[in-house]
Amino acid sequence: MKAIEKKSFVVFGLLIAVLIISQFAYKRFDLTQDKRYTLTETSNLLLENIDKELQIDILLGGELTGNYRILKNEIQFLLEELKEKNPKVKYRFVDPLEMNTSEMEEAGIVAIPIKTDKGVLNVYPYARLSYGDKVMWMETLVNDPSTPFEELAVASTEKLEYLFAEKIQKITNTNRKKIGFIVHHDELPQQNIDGLGRALSEKYDVEIYLNPIANKKFSFDYEDIDSLKRFDGLIVAKPTLPFSEKDKMVLDQYIMNGGKMLFAVETVDAEMDSIFRSGKIVAFPRDLKINEFLFNYGVRLHNTIIKDLNGGKIVLADGETAGNVSYNYYTWPYFELGLAGDPNPITASIDPVIFNFANPIELLENPNIKQTVLLSSSPQTSMKPALNYISLDEVDVENVDEFVMGKIPMAVLLEGNFKSAYASRFERQEIPNFKAQSTNGKMIVISDGDVLKNHLWRGMPMRLGEDKYSVRPDNPNSRPTTYANQTFVLNAMDYLLGDEDFLALRNRKSEIPLLNETKVLSDKQYWQQLNLIVPIGIIALLGGLGYFIRRKKFSK
Repeated sequence: MKAIEKKSFVVFGLLIAVLIISQFAYKRFDLTQDKRYTLTETSNLLLENIDKELQIDILLGGELTGNYRILKNEIQFLLEELKEKNPKVKYRFVDPLEMNTSEMEEAGIVAIPIKTDKGVLNVYPYARLSYGDKVMWMETLVNDPSTPFEELAVASTEKLEYLFAEKIQKITNTNRKKIGFIVHHDELPQQNIDGLGRALSEKYDVEIYLNPIANKKFSFDYEDIDSLKRFDGLIVAKPTLPFSEKDKMVLDQYIMNGGKMLFAVETVDAEMDSIFRSGKIVAFPRDLKINEFLFNYGVRLHNTIIKDLNGGKIVLADGETAGNVSYNYYTWPYFELGLAGDPNPITASIDPVIFNFANPIELLENPNIKQTVLLSSSPQTSMKPALNYISLDEVDVENVDEFVMGKIPMAVLLEGNFKSAYASRFERQEIPNFKAQSTNGKMIVISDGDVLKNHLWRGMPMRLGEDKYSVRPDNPNSRPTTYANQTFVLNAMDYLLGDEDFLALRNRKSEIPLLNETKVLSDKQYWQQLNLIVPIGIIALLGGLGYFIRRKKFSK
């Protein structure tokens, strides 16, 4: 009897010890096949750079629906991991009613009304990060228009690490990279580049390069070579005026000195607003005098417009009933949908990107340059050369058999050891410290400037990728169709500027295994009986075994 009491005391003592240790030591074992609860190396590196307290307040502390309780639990699991890796990370769940109302309004924090059996419940899927004197707000929901709203909370759980890591990087980063916009070729005006500028400015320092305009030369000068070196990347967004020889020489030397560039250029002048005003237009060629420059890097743009049988939708009036104009959606072959081409982190798991009157990109053989097609059209395509009419009547395709040109590249990544276009030319002598070659060069060419252009709605800039032509005039308050233009350009700049690890985190997907519904229905009765019989059988077996042991023991 004393031996039994001693063993019980030891077991009880061990349990108490384990309980005490568990209060100070936290460890979660990730037994999932895809390791969805294991922090990536990117997040671990971010946590190492946190040198002062990072306070995270999550506004999910009040009453929640089932889906948002799941989201809250997943956030808690993630933040516990972050806290375990770096104790300077602090977090708490707070009731939105306890927060500073004026601060929330200033940050644009608005409630999401959700219908429940008890009425409408206001949920705030946001978090507030404070790091030193910096304060930043974030959404804890992914911005995915393809996901139904009622499924968004659960769908966001697989992207939580990226959402929090992105904001942690932004608020703790003290050495932000710089992106410059070239504007002296009559590129996109500020109101049409507002969406991209705001998106980029969350992570990068963004600046419009005005030297050529300020000095009234409207062209680069050789002094700009050194001035442009302060930018890690340059963007040329839909130029409409030709590039001078000095422009090309300066950009050439910028690239040779390690600068990264994104060109969004088009070789045919065609605009949707003009078509809506007159019903049809003539598509004129646009000579930017840039083709020979891009030729050096292995690509060429043609003065032709792609027509895609699987293009985006536009809203057109199709009749009148009882004095009311009726509207319908039509496929517009000049709204090419850019689909992921060759495998690359930029376009992994990306939704379609909307193009307007895109031109075909021809890939030229260059052994020193790796060419990756990022986005291409669908296989059902044809071409319309410049100096031809474009009419709204083309929504009615008369001959489907004409669309047989296959997938056509519309966005291409160029990587490798770039050689200067002026390495063998006399003009190089005019440039001080001329550089003939660069290593690890990166450039992206997009055959449509409108990929970077945000539309205007009632005079206000829309989000990049939102399509005003998809809004029905009979329901102007409806949500526009949203394409992945913003995601694509942000991914592209991250890749160009060396943030490939973050791209992998952004594209990370959790593979959730689904049940085979047919097999479930066919085997339902079998498993019900098994779940009923097996527990009873185990209890009976244990009871019989116990009876046998007691009888054998006491029969002596």
